[in-house]
Amino acid sequence: MKKVYLGLALLTCFGCNSVLHRGKGKTYFSDLLKDVDKVQLKFFNHGDTLTETITDGEQLNVYKVLINGKHDAKLKIKCDSTGQLLFFNKENLILNAWFSSPATGSKYNQPCVSYSDEADHFGSLLTYQSGISIDDYYYKLRSTAIRLSAMHQ
Repeated sequence: MKKVYLGLALLTCFGCNSVLHRGKGKTYFSDLLKDVDKVQLKFFNHGDTLTETITDGEQLNVYKVLINGKHDAKLKIKCDSTGQLLFFNKENLILNAWFSSPATGSKYNQPCVSYSDEADHFGSLLTYQSGISIDDYYYKLRSTAIRLSAMHQ
C-alpha cells in the first residue's frame, strides 16, 4: 500500500510541476516582456565587450519573439555564449538571455538563444530576422572597434 501512495504522490508532484511550468510558455514570456523598452546586445569579442542598445519598437519585437518558453529538444541545439541579450523596462532588468551564432564566434553551426526562469531552462534557434540583425550589429561594432584600435596604435 505504501508503494501505491508513493506512486500517487510522485504522480501528483509531476502533474503539479507540469501545470506550473505550462504557465511559463509563450503567454507567460509575452506578458513578462510586454513593457520592455530597451534591449541591450552584448558581444564577447576576444576579451572585449561590444555593446549595442536598441529602443526602436519594431527592432525590440525582433528580439522579444525569441523569448517564447520553448524547449526545442528535438533539434538538440548546442549553444555556447558569444553574447548576451538584456531586456529592460524603465532601466530595470527583466530578463537575461544568452545567444550564439557562427558569425559572432560560436563553435557550433546553429545560431541559438538560451535563457532561464527559476529552475527551467529554455532554448531555441534564432529567427532569421534576429540572426541577421545580431550578426549585422556584431560586424558593425567589431569593425568600428578595429578601426579605433588601429588609430590608437
